[in-house]
Amino acid sequence: MRTSFLILALLIAIGAVIFALQNPGYLTLRFGPYQTEQSTALVVLISFALGVLVGLLASIPSRLKRAREIRQLRRQLSATDSASTAPPQPGSPTEHPYG
Repeated sequence: MRTSFLILALLIAIGAVIFALQNPGYLTLRFGPYQTEQSTALVVLISFALGVLVGLLASIPSRLKRAREIRQLRRQLSATDSASTAPPQPGSPTEHPYG
């Protein structure tokens, strides 16, 4: 799964580079009072990189939540493992009544 995701990401990146290189013209960019003229290739590549960065930043909360849940489940598992390896006490419900 992870390999197929990396291959897909690589193909998209290669497609963006090819698109940018095949469009060597210049664009006039306006943002409020600012104005600049840049090559189409540079604009496409910077837009692509910013999109990747925004996507990574958007995934941080879910990754942190998943890591916290995994840590909590590992603690629970180790607690149950240590409790199950201790010998049963006489009269405890885990001891078999017939020997």
